[in-house]
Amino acid sequence: MTIVFVSIALNIHQIGVADELYRLSGGNYWFVETGMSDTDNKKGGDSDFSERPYLIRATDGKDSESKVLQLIRNADVMIYGASPLKYLKERVKTGKLTFIYSERWLKKGLINLLSPRLIKQQLFYHIYCHNKPVYALCASAYAATDFNKMFSFKNKCFKWGYFTEIKEFDLESVLLQKRNSTKIRILWVARFLNWKHPEKMIYLASYLKESGITDFVIDMIGTGIELKIIKSEIKNQGLSGFINILGAMPNSKVVEAMKNHHIYCFTSDRQEGWGAVLNEAMGAGCCPVASIEAGSTGFLLKNEFNGLIYNDNNTVDFCKKVEWLFNHREAMESMSRNAYDTIKTIWSPVNAAGRFYELCNTLFSNQVVSINDGPCSLT
Repeated sequence: MTIVFVSIALNIHQIGVADELYRLSGGNYWFVETGMSDTDNKKGGDSDFSERPYLIRATDGKDSESKVLQLIRNADVMIYGASPLKYLKERVKTGKLTFIYSERWLKKGLINLLSPRLIKQQLFYHIYCHNKPVYALCASAYAATDFNKMFSFKNKCFKWGYFTEIKEFDLESVLLQKRNSTKIRILWVARFLNWKHPEKMIYLASYLKESGITDFVIDMIGTGIELKIIKSEIKNQGLSGFINILGAMPNSKVVEAMKNHHIYCFTSDRQEGWGAVLNEAMGAGCCPVASIEAGSTGFLLKNEFNGLIYNDNNTVDFCKKVEWLFNHREAMESMSRNAYDTIKTIWSPVNAAGRFYELCNTLFSNQVVSINDGPCSLT
């Protein structure tokens, strides 16, 4: 099976699946970069993937563009990510198996229906793709619902996402160290933007303090336009002894920091397409407390099994769920263990790639998809 993945850049959230598909296909996998890799596209990574044998950059010149178009026409399977529509148009002409890899489209609600880019893509889908083997890989628990509102991909949406590297470590030793800690360590990692809601960590610290809980520390990693406001509020509310602002860190150090914290707070709202930081925190053995509005929460978490889910519009609900963990430490440790297992066994790059390979073979043979949960199950 020959597979080509066309997207803007190869980054840390795709490299694991890419490596595994290259192995599964016996070297018949290609990743086409259609744009230059900037800091945002690298998604916080500190690795260079330019030497991967399957990487092709469409911007390297006419010969490269010609090779890309030939691959798109000839490959058995194509995944189309964030890239110019011309590549999808070229692929759809062939009538071959194609997947559109997408986060949710209506991040700001129905107003997004006025987006010229969305209108253009939906018109193309309904005119040229509707009755062809074109499916959606949904990198958000809300993508299928958004597609349904636009009458797209009916019964053709599969769970997908971003997949982070899973490094082996002694989880029980890490949990033991945290069990013996005199303070509950809480972590928040994101850019300081209003839709990632860093202010919720101030509400949390104030709530815990007013509840008589003082054996905690909150560490916040990241930078952004809201940072000065957050720092000022921490000082004004007398919370400097509870909240530490640690600034920017390379991804490898962030993951190491996660291992030293009991709780990870994922406070993004519906504008968070996925949020791979949740994968990373779970894979590091943190117990997540996550907003239901973020794209990854509904796929990765089962409430009270591998984390706690709160209503994004209810800050008190968020604070009470964190407080509950202080009073139920055995449950917190159990959820941390289950979170790690979820990422290691189900939402791992290796499992996702294997599931995708299985899905393609199932669709080729016109059989019923038998994957019931996790990557490549119907959503």
